[in-house]
Amino acid sequence: MTATDKISLRDIDIIVSYREATEERRENLYAVLAHLAYTYTDYRLWLMEAATAPRFDWQRLCDPKIRHVFIHHDGPFPKSMLYNTGVRLARSPVICFHDADSIAQPSTLRGCVDVLLDRDSSEVLCPYWSVINVTGELKRDFMQLPDYARFASIDVEQLPPDAGVLYSNANGGIVLFKRSEYIRVGGYNARLEGWGGEDDELLRRAGRLGLRWHSMHVPLFHLHHDSGSRNELIESLHGTENLRASHAIETMSQEEVEVLARELSAFFASD
Repeated sequence: MTATDKISLRDIDIIVSYREATEERRENLYAVLAHLAYTYTDYRLWLMEAATAPRFDWQRLCDPKIRHVFIHHDGPFPKSMLYNTGVRLARSPVICFHDADSIAQPSTLRGCVDVLLDRDSSEVLCPYWSVINVTGELKRDFMQLPDYARFASIDVEQLPPDAGVLYSNANGGIVLFKRSEYIRVGGYNARLEGWGGEDDELLRRAGRLGLRWHSMHVPLFHLHHDSGSRNELIESLHGTENLRASHAIETMSQEEVEVLARELSAFFASD
Protein backbone atom coordinates (compact mmCIF):
# COMPACT_ATOMS: atom_id res chain seq x y z
CA MET A 1 0.00 0.00 0.00
CA THR A 2 1.41 3.40 -0.99
CA ALA A 3 1.15 6.57 1.10
CA THR A 4 -1.58 7.88 -1.20
CA ASP A 5 -3.63 4.70 -0.67
CA LYS A 6 -3.64 5.00 3.11
CA ILE A 7 -6.87 5.95 4.89
CA SER A 8 -6.86 9.17 6.88
CA LEU A 9 -8.19 8.85 10.42
CA ARG A 10 -8.57 12.62 10.61
CA ASP A 11 -6.07 13.25 13.40
CA ILE A 12 -7.76 11.12 16.08
CA ASP A 13 -6.01 9.66 19.11
CA ILE A 14 -5.78 5.85 19.37
CA ILE A 15 -5.15 4.40 22.84
CA VAL A 16 -3.71 0.90 23.31
CA SER A 17 -3.24 -0.65 26.77
CA TYR A 18 -0.55 -3.28 27.16
CA ARG A 19 1.28 -5.58 29.50
CA GLU A 20 3.64 -8.14 28.03
CA ALA A 21 2.55 -11.58 29.19
CA THR A 22 3.71 -14.01 26.50
CA GLU A 23 5.73 -13.94 23.30
CA GLU A 24 2.52 -14.54 21.34
CA ARG A 25 0.83 -11.49 22.80
CA ARG A 26 3.95 -9.39 22.22
CA GLU A 27 4.09 -10.33 18.55
CA ASN A 28 0.36 -9.63 18.21
CA LEU A 29 0.95 -6.10 19.50
CA TYR A 30 3.71 -5.37 16.99
CA ALA A 31 1.56 -6.80 14.18
CA VAL A 32 -1.36 -4.56 15.14
CA LEU A 33 0.88 -1.48 15.31
CA ALA A 34 2.41 -2.39 11.95
CA HIS A 35 -1.08 -2.87 10.47
CA LEU A 36 -2.18 0.57 11.66
CA ALA A 37 0.91 2.20 10.14
CA TYR A 38 0.48 0.21 6.91
CA THR A 39 -3.22 1.06 6.54
CA TYR A 40 -3.86 4.52 7.98
CA THR A 41 -2.46 8.00 8.26
CA ASP A 42 -3.29 11.08 10.35
CA TYR A 43 -3.51 9.61 13.84
CA ARG A 44 -1.57 9.57 17.10
CA LEU A 45 -1.18 6.34 19.06
CA TRP A 46 -0.70 6.22 22.81
CA LEU A 47 0.85 2.90 23.84
CA MET A 48 0.00 2.72 27.55
CA GLU A 49 2.14 0.07 29.25
CA ALA A 50 1.82 -0.94 32.91
CA ALA A 51 4.25 -3.40 34.47
CA THR A 52 7.18 -3.60 36.89
CA ALA A 53 9.54 -2.71 34.03
CA PRO A 54 8.97 -1.47 30.46
CA ARG A 55 9.10 -4.11 27.74
CA PHE A 56 7.86 -2.28 24.63
CA ASP A 57 10.69 -1.63 22.15
CA TRP A 58 9.92 1.58 20.24
CA GLN A 59 13.05 1.15 18.13
CA ARG A 60 11.64 -2.01 16.59
CA LEU A 61 9.09 0.02 14.62
CA CYS A 62 10.50 3.57 14.81
CA ASP A 63 7.01 4.91 14.17
CA PRO A 64 6.81 8.63 15.07
CA LYS A 65 3.03 8.32 15.53
CA ILE A 66 3.55 6.09 18.59
CA ARG A 67 3.88 7.70 22.02
CA HIS A 68 5.00 5.10 24.55
CA VAL A 69 3.86 5.85 28.11
CA PHE A 70 5.11 3.53 30.86
CA ILE A 71 3.51 3.39 34.32
CA HIS A 72 5.10 1.28 37.02
CA HIS A 73 2.49 -1.13 38.38
CA ASP A 74 2.82 -4.53 40.06
CA GLY A 75 -0.83 -5.38 40.73
CA PRO A 76 -3.58 -6.75 38.46
CA PHE A 77 -3.50 -5.29 34.96
CA PRO A 78 -4.98 -1.75 35.29
CA LYS A 79 -6.66 -1.52 31.89
CA SER A 80 -9.22 1.08 32.98
CA MET A 81 -6.62 3.35 34.54
CA LEU A 82 -4.41 3.11 31.45
CA TYR A 83 -7.27 4.00 29.13
CA ASN A 84 -8.32 6.94 31.29
CA THR A 85 -4.74 8.22 31.49
CA GLY A 86 -4.54 7.96 27.72
CA VAL A 87 -7.70 10.06 27.42
CA ARG A 88 -6.14 12.74 29.61
CA LEU A 89 -3.17 12.85 27.25
CA ALA A 90 -5.33 12.84 24.10
CA ARG A 91 -6.79 15.99 22.63
CA SER A 92 -8.81 14.91 19.60
CA PRO A 93 -12.63 15.16 19.86
CA VAL A 94 -12.85 11.45 18.96
CA ILE A 95 -10.78 8.78 20.71
CA CYS A 96 -10.34 5.15 19.74
CA PHE A 97 -9.63 2.41 22.28
CA HIS A 98 -7.83 -0.35 20.42
CA ASP A 99 -6.91 -3.78 21.79
CA ALA A 100 -3.41 -5.06 21.10
CA ASP A 101 -4.74 -8.08 19.17
CA SER A 102 -7.67 -6.70 17.15
CA ILE A 103 -8.07 -5.68 13.50
CA ALA A 104 -11.04 -3.68 12.19
CA GLN A 105 -12.32 -3.43 8.65
CA PRO A 106 -10.55 -0.22 7.53
CA SER A 107 -13.44 1.41 5.68
CA THR A 108 -15.75 0.79 8.64
CA LEU A 109 -13.26 2.24 11.11
CA ARG A 110 -12.95 5.38 9.00
CA GLY A 111 -16.74 5.51 8.67
CA CYS A 112 -17.10 5.48 12.45
CA VAL A 113 -14.65 8.38 12.72
CA ASP A 114 -16.69 10.35 10.18
CA VAL A 115 -19.98 9.68 11.97
CA LEU A 116 -18.64 10.78 15.35
CA LEU A 117 -16.95 13.89 13.95
CA ASP A 118 -19.63 15.02 11.51
CA ARG A 119 -23.00 13.69 12.65
CA ASP A 120 -25.19 13.63 15.73
CA SER A 121 -26.44 10.06 15.58
CA SER A 122 -24.09 8.29 18.05
CA GLU A 123 -21.70 9.04 20.87
CA VAL A 124 -20.03 5.60 20.86
CA LEU A 125 -19.37 3.23 17.97
CA CYS A 126 -17.95 -0.29 17.71
CA PRO A 127 -16.78 -0.81 14.10
CA TYR A 128 -17.91 -4.45 14.18
CA TRP A 129 -20.39 -6.90 15.70
CA SER A 130 -18.95 -10.42 15.93
CA VAL A 131 -15.32 -11.30 16.67
CA ILE A 132 -13.47 -13.86 14.53
CA ASN A 133 -10.34 -15.50 15.94
CA VAL A 134 -7.63 -16.17 13.33
CA THR A 135 -4.77 -18.61 13.79
CA GLY A 136 -2.52 -20.96 11.80
CA GLU A 137 -1.46 -20.02 8.28
CA LEU A 138 -4.04 -17.24 8.04
CA LYS A 139 -2.52 -15.49 11.03
CA ARG A 140 1.08 -16.18 9.91
CA ASP A 141 0.40 -14.59 6.53
CA PHE A 142 -1.00 -11.49 8.21
CA MET A 143 1.95 -11.23 10.58
CA GLN A 144 4.30 -11.19 7.58
CA LEU A 145 2.30 -8.54 5.69
CA PRO A 146 -0.28 -6.82 7.95
CA ASP A 147 -2.75 -6.04 5.17
CA TYR A 148 -6.49 -6.35 5.89
CA ALA A 149 -6.84 -7.90 2.43
CA ARG A 150 -5.88 -11.19 4.14
CA PHE A 151 -9.27 -11.14 5.88
CA ALA A 152 -11.45 -9.25 3.40
CA SER A 153 -12.68 -12.31 1.50
CA ILE A 154 -13.57 -14.38 4.57
CA ASP A 155 -17.22 -15.43 4.65
CA VAL A 156 -18.37 -15.30 8.27
CA GLU A 157 -21.08 -17.86 7.44
CA GLN A 158 -18.50 -20.36 6.13
CA LEU A 159 -15.29 -19.74 8.02
CA PRO A 160 -12.03 -21.32 6.81
CA PRO A 161 -10.21 -23.86 9.03
CA ASP A 162 -7.93 -21.18 10.54
CA ALA A 163 -10.81 -18.99 11.73
CA GLY A 164 -13.50 -19.40 14.37
CA VAL A 165 -16.08 -17.33 16.23
CA LEU A 166 -14.58 -15.96 19.44
CA TYR A 167 -17.64 -13.86 20.35
CA SER A 168 -20.96 -13.73 18.51
CA ASN A 169 -21.26 -10.16 19.77
CA ALA A 170 -19.07 -7.97 21.96
CA ASN A 171 -18.63 -4.38 23.07
CA GLY A 172 -14.87 -4.21 23.65
CA GLY A 173 -11.92 -4.78 21.36
CA ILE A 174 -12.09 -1.56 19.37
CA VAL A 175 -14.40 1.23 20.50
CA LEU A 176 -14.62 4.89 19.43
CA PHE A 177 -16.01 7.62 21.69
CA LYS A 178 -16.70 11.28 21.52
CA ARG A 179 -14.10 12.36 24.06
CA SER A 180 -16.31 14.90 25.85
CA GLU A 181 -19.04 12.30 26.34
CA TYR A 182 -16.57 9.69 27.57
CA ILE A 183 -15.42 12.14 30.25
CA ARG A 184 -18.98 13.15 31.13
CA VAL A 185 -20.01 9.59 31.99
CA GLY A 186 -16.79 8.97 33.95
CA GLY A 187 -14.84 6.83 31.50
CA TYR A 188 -13.77 3.31 32.37
CA ASN A 189 -14.25 2.56 36.07
CA ALA A 190 -10.67 2.53 37.40
CA ARG A 191 -11.97 1.08 40.68
CA LEU A 192 -12.26 -2.22 38.81
CA GLU A 193 -8.93 -4.01 38.54
CA GLY A 194 -7.83 -6.67 36.13
CA TRP A 195 -9.52 -7.73 32.90
CA GLY A 196 -13.16 -8.60 32.43
CA GLY A 197 -16.44 -6.84 33.10
CA GLU A 198 -15.12 -3.30 32.67
CA ASP A 199 -16.52 -2.97 29.15
CA ASP A 200 -19.97 -4.14 30.25
CA GLU A 201 -19.96 -1.80 33.24
CA LEU A 202 -19.14 1.18 31.03
CA LEU A 203 -21.73 0.16 28.42
CA ARG A 204 -24.47 -0.05 31.05
CA ARG A 205 -23.45 3.20 32.76
CA ALA A 206 -23.17 5.04 29.43
CA GLY A 207 -26.61 3.80 28.42
CA ARG A 208 -28.15 4.95 31.70
CA LEU A 209 -26.62 8.38 31.09
CA GLY A 210 -28.02 8.73 27.59
CA LEU A 211 -25.12 7.79 25.34
CA ARG A 212 -26.10 6.23 22.03
CA TRP A 213 -23.83 3.19 21.60
CA HIS A 214 -24.03 1.39 18.27
CA SER A 215 -22.18 -1.48 16.57
CA MET A 216 -21.62 -2.23 12.87
CA HIS A 217 -22.67 -5.50 11.21
CA VAL A 218 -19.18 -6.52 10.10
CA PRO A 219 -16.69 -8.79 11.92
CA LEU A 220 -13.68 -7.79 13.98
CA PHE A 221 -10.64 -10.03 13.52
CA HIS A 222 -8.74 -11.19 16.60
CA LEU A 223 -5.15 -12.43 16.43
CA HIS A 224 -5.08 -15.72 18.30
CA HIS A 225 -3.44 -16.07 21.68
CA ASP A 226 -3.87 -18.51 24.56
CA SER A 227 -7.11 -20.15 23.41
CA GLY A 228 -9.64 -20.13 20.60
CA SER A 229 -12.48 -20.01 23.14
CA ARG A 230 -13.36 -17.53 25.88
CA ASN A 231 -15.85 -19.78 27.70
CA GLU A 232 -13.43 -20.66 30.48
CA LEU A 233 -12.43 -17.03 30.94
CA ILE A 234 -16.05 -15.89 31.05
CA GLU A 235 -16.81 -18.55 33.64
CA SER A 236 -13.93 -17.30 35.78
CA LEU A 237 -15.55 -13.86 36.00
CA HIS A 238 -18.65 -15.16 37.78
CA GLY A 239 -18.86 -13.75 41.29
CA THR A 240 -16.06 -11.24 40.80
CA GLU A 241 -16.28 -7.60 41.88
CA ASN A 242 -16.01 -6.49 38.26
CA LEU A 243 -19.07 -8.47 37.26
CA ARG A 244 -21.01 -7.38 40.35
CA ALA A 245 -20.22 -3.73 39.57
CA SER A 246 -21.49 -4.18 36.03
CA HIS A 247 -24.78 -5.76 37.15
CA ALA A 248 -25.18 -3.15 39.91
CA ILE A 249 -25.56 -0.39 37.32
CA GLU A 250 -28.91 -1.88 36.31
CA THR A 251 -30.39 -1.61 39.82
CA MET A 252 -28.99 1.80 40.79
CA SER A 253 -31.27 4.81 40.88
CA GLN A 254 -30.64 7.43 38.22
CA GLU A 255 -29.25 9.74 40.89
CA GLU A 256 -26.80 7.06 42.05
CA VAL A 257 -25.56 6.52 38.49
CA GLU A 258 -25.09 10.26 38.02
CA VAL A 259 -23.18 10.52 41.31
CA LEU A 260 -20.90 7.65 40.28
CA ALA A 261 -20.25 9.33 36.93
CA ARG A 262 -19.32 12.61 38.61
CA GLU A 263 -16.96 10.83 41.01
CA LEU A 264 -15.23 8.96 38.21
CA SER A 265 -15.04 11.97 35.90
CA ALA A 266 -13.13 13.91 38.59
CA PHE A 267 -10.05 12.07 37.31
CA PHE A 268 -10.22 14.23 34.18
CA ALA A 269 -10.85 17.52 36.03
CA SER A 270 -7.35 18.85 35.43
CA ASP A 271 -7.90 18.82 31.64
